Amino acid sequence: MDKKRLYELIDARNREFEAISDFVWEHPETCFMEKESTQCQLEQMKQEGFKITTPVAGMDTAFIAEFGSGRPIIGILGENDALPGQSQEADAVCQKAITPGGNGHACGHNLLGTGAMQAACGLKAFMQEKGISGTIRYILTPAEEGGGGKCFMARAHVFDDLDAILAWHPNSSNCIGNRSKACVTFNISYHGKAAHASAAPWDGIGALDAAELANTGLQYLRAHVTPDVRLNSAYVDAGGQAPNVIQSHTKVTYCLRADRQSTVEELYRKVLDIARGACLMTGATMDKPFTFNNYLDQVDNPTLDRVMLANMHEVYPLSFTDEEKRYAAQFVPYGSTPDAKEPIDTSVCDDLDIPAAGSSDVGDASYCAPTVQAFLVTEAAGTVAHSWCRTAQGKSSVAKKGMHAAAKVLAGTALDLLLDPQLIKKARADYEKNMEGRTYSTLLPDSLKPGDHKY
Repeated sequence: MDKKRLYELIDARNREFEAISDFVWEHPETCFMEKESTQCQLEQMKQEGFKITTPVAGMDTAFIAEFGSGRPIIGILGENDALPGQSQEADAVCQKAITPGGNGHACGHNLLGTGAMQAACGLKAFMQEKGISGTIRYILTPAEEGGGGKCFMARAHVFDDLDAILAWHPNSSNCIGNRSKACVTFNISYHGKAAHASAAPWDGIGALDAAELANTGLQYLRAHVTPDVRLNSAYVDAGGQAPNVIQSHTKVTYCLRADRQSTVEELYRKVLDIARGACLMTGATMDKPFTFNNYLDQVDNPTLDRVMLANMHEVYPLSFTDEEKRYAAQFVPYGSTPDAKEPIDTSVCDDLDIPAAGSSDVGDASYCAPTVQAFLVTEAAGTVAHSWCRTAQGKSSVAKKGMHAAAKVLAGTALDLLLDPQLIKKARADYEKNMEGRTYSTLLPDSLKPGDHKY
């Protein structure tokens, strides 16, 4: 089916959705605190005539907006959370916080959620106009930055009945993002016995010593892992600032990553053994680990990859004005590719085998249903994610053109799936094959609730 009319319906609403994106940018709210930005989106979807379900999986900043009936059921994922410490004036070509230490949309989620909404609304109008059956769901998922809203949704079986899950993310290049690393993050608290470090050190038990020995063990473990593994740690509490005290307590956060969840689970067990060994060496004790984050690896779906890639080629390349190119060029020197040939990347990468770099709770959704994700340009070439540069560009016309293009890619992909039952069957077959008999499981304790821990 010719998608020209679908694109027209999407473009006709550009100004409305730009206003929503700007509102979310102007109200940067972090992990499970996305109240104003969620309310803004929720009211819009109510006005659009979607059936609203909220809260979802115990999260009152999550909602599902549904239209249609019957199968297939296509889910479109949205996010709207910001990052702490990333406040930045719009368009400023130097680091300049609006509120020092404040929040900012340094990962572009103001664009991500709004673009996904625009896709759902444009698709709804097209389905009504053409009499197309099926169900679409816009699913706003909170707290991707560290809180794992999709993890709690997966645990609550929110995604289980979907025939396909579509997602996108702002980026500095256009490609399919079909890989992500599994990741587990947890705290270990070590306990010892305080004593004067000079007068009676023999009376003390060093909790900091235990933590230091555990970190030394972590260093040695690095020599015996596969290249995809990342082992990181940070002191949350070093036990105090006085060097003449044997520290009675310390707390360390550990972050373990690998290409597969099974590898992460093995690393998790090894690191706990290392920590227990450090306690045996020092006489310290440790609390049961507090595991507050476990993002699973993304399960690739070649059928959906190809469908979404084809839709990217239908939409791209975008055209940018000379003024927009000059605007983007100001930010290029601050990025990861300061020698970029063009200030804005308008090409589409056809490589469907790009190695995983970071982690996302989209991986958890992909364990529940066939999933595809695109990374689409909304910024200057080489812009570094989670930096002031991305926050600064979040209200620009470059960002908004990218957001509208993302809406077309998502809506076009969903339309292909709605119209071709064979694609749904092939996507399900890919999912079953690549799951390799696995089912969704997580290292998160059953007792953990949304908001129990935030970065």
